[in-house]
Amino acid sequence: MNADLHCHSTVSDGQLSSADVAARAHAGGVELWSLTDHDQLGGAHKARAAAEALGMRFLPGVEISVTWARRTIHVVGMNVDPENEALLKEGSKRRAMSVRRGASRLVKRWRRLAFRIAMKARCASSTIPT
Repeated sequence: MNADLHCHSTVSDGQLSSADVAARAHAGGVELWSLTDHDQLGGAHKARAAAEALGMRFLPGVEISVTWARRTIHVVGMNVDPENEALLKEGSKRRAMSVRRGASRLVKRWRRLAFRIAMKARCASSTIPT
């Protein structure tokens, strides 16, 4: 049996919707497929529907980020209940933290870029005495 048990969709950090990931897996000959978005179960129902429509078996999963000994590790959970309240609540909390971290990183990058642009403009407009 050809299985793909570790895929991400746009629900977390993937670039395709769960239906598009399912279609790509099916095109590759996958018979058993799992969507394991980071800390999120929000795509599981659409993923199951897409997989079943394509004739694939579906196994709901999730990739949980865990910090242990000051290191972040990822633990993949298989055959999870997409309606599990504890997982859904924790996923929402982690998603909010992830968005805040991402926004903070983006602001820092923009500030660095703005500083470099300002410095280049200043240097370009400066005249060097001869």
